[in-house]
Amino acid sequence: MILLTGATGRVGSAAARALLNAGVPFRVLVRDETKLPLTDPLIDVITGDIGDPQSVRRALEGVERALLVMGNHPDQAALERQFATLAEQAGVAHLVKISSMEAAEDASAVLPLNHYETEQHIVASGMSWTFLRPNFYMQNMLMYAEAIKRGGSFALPLGAAFTAMVDTQDVGQVAAAVLSEDGHAGYIYELTGPDLMNFYEVAERLGGVIGYNVRYDEQPPEDFRATLERFIASRWQLDAVCELFAEIAAGSLAYRTETVQDLLGRAPIPIESFAQRFAAVFDGDGA
Repeated sequence: MILLTGATGRVGSAAARALLNAGVPFRVLVRDETKLPLTDPLIDVITGDIGDPQSVRRALEGVERALLVMGNHPDQAALERQFATLAEQAGVAHLVKISSMEAAEDASAVLPLNHYETEQHIVASGMSWTFLRPNFYMQNMLMYAEAIKRGGSFALPLGAAFTAMVDTQDVGQVAAAVLSEDGHAGYIYELTGPDLMNFYEVAERLGGVIGYNVRYDEQPPEDFRATLERFIASRWQLDAVCELFAEIAAGSLAYRTETVQDLLGRAPIPIESFAQRFAAVFDGDGA
């Protein structure tokens, strides 16, 4: 049995859809079953919280392989390590973790450092493992869809830094492949999209799909922080996000890999396909 966490999120739901398309049965652990975007007899739904050891133990019964994916928040590292420990105790043979391309022992930002230290916790557990380290998610641009639609522009504190943006669908499909195939134990897979782009090019290519000019404005870090303060109440999370974006601005994501192509047998999704899929979000007419 395969267990998916995060199945109501973008990466987890993409993994679930890929497993369904391949006819592979699996289990999900979700807080709210009504938010699960898929229903099928192949899906065994366990309702519970990843922070509740009893829920996790129930979800892990009979599981051989599991996907660990969580959003960034102050308790993420502790909860992921608790999940890994419970998985080992339950006899899980293989754990796949969604990590960060910036995960490293010497990371200067707390989020990628937490990912790295959680990876080391999993390595020490005795389970076999695979770590998926994605680049900047294309879906992060959806946070700026309203600004693009309203004013034709978006602002980020990333200067002229390059990323190789990856679609969460690709990350989820890689996760499904790793969970359902043999031969991936002990690998760290860095996942990127097909193109290195700075955000001026991102704006140009988005605009080319949605049908009007989109402008990228280089935002001073202090202005970015002031904007985030209106939406993020946690000082820890505010500092963590600002640290992370400072690393990206310094070039931490400025490279691409062929890993998605190698694992899925097809090219990764380009930003034009992402923009077309979400055209109605960026432009009310869905043009």
